[in-house]
Amino acid sequence: MEPIPRHWAAVRETHTFPGQGPFALTIHGSSDVSVEDARRDARERMDALVAAGGPEQEHDSGLEYYPSRRLPEELLEEVHGEDGTLIAAVTRNRYGAAVLNTDALLICDVDLPQEDVGPSRSRIGRAGKRPGLLSRLFGGGAKHDAAREDSPGEPAPRGADVPTGSVGGAADGDHDAAALPDELGGPGSGERGRVHAELLTSIRDFGARHPELGVRAYRTRHGFRLLVSGADAHPASEQARALMAEVRSDPLYMLLCRVHDTYRARLTPKPWRVDVDRFESLGTRTATAPEHQDWVHRYRDASAQVAVCRLLEVTGPAPTADEERIIDLHDRATRPESGLPLA
Repeated sequence: MEPIPRHWAAVRETHTFPGQGPFALTIHGSSDVSVEDARRDARERMDALVAAGGPEQEHDSGLEYYPSRRLPEELLEEVHGEDGTLIAAVTRNRYGAAVLNTDALLICDVDLPQEDVGPSRSRIGRAGKRPGLLSRLFGGGAKHDAAREDSPGEPAPRGADVPTGSVGGAADGDHDAAALPDELGGPGSGERGRVHAELLTSIRDFGARHPELGVRAYRTRHGFRLLVSGADAHPASEQARALMAEVRSDPLYMLLCRVHDTYRARLTPKPWRVDVDRFESLGTRTATAPEHQDWVHRYRDASAQVAVCRLLEVTGPAPTADEERIIDLHDRATRPESGLPLA
């Protein structure tokens, strides 16, 4: 995969275009060299946009979170394969969560219909600090080969350790996902429960139709996540689109994968689900700023006793060594066999 830019800068200007009125424009530039070089890139992009006559007027409000080009994200980790090739990176997204980016393992995001779960189920309370992989993910600063480092206190579930077709995935073996309340990864009720059953059947049928693929199915708080090994499908390819469509992957997520040229998977909780304020993006501050570091520490502490997904099933052949490296990082960060509440 292409490296994630290490430096970002933004140019903000207001321009008036014929027949369009004034526009407050923000253009982001990136660089692997320096912030100054990123600012030069942003300046060139702004000048090109102005010379072209301004932004297009078509706007689909449903695409606000999934922009037509990559937005600034802090680089937290890099993972290299056995031959030294960059196979994954972890970044901090615009609201502060750590996100896995990779083109070496197909990742599908499948949403359940939203429902009002009420204020008592909207957040999960704070807890104590937990050391290990999460400290590195939250702490900032690009590091190499994160998946090769041992993580004290956080076991690394591996595909070979989970029997093919196993269901539940909780560490104590007592939790069947079908019996869990929704915020713990259960099916929900009513229409949501019906769709949950349909999607789970669709995921199992997908694995049966593609015995050549390894499929790890997880329950997220509001849907499912699939890590698919053996596909060898580039994120922007027709093959990837077809495979993701088979399991009803979210169309906006599919667009995001094409824009970023990687598959993406959130590794840490959404801040508002653990009573933490929204992260202010790198467009307004740097990762070394005191307020940035303060936010990171509060977020890390509040996230200590939650998980991001729950492992449901593992089917198909074993992943390659590089795919296993990515799965290992994903599972150590998301805690899918911990039995913790999902956030």
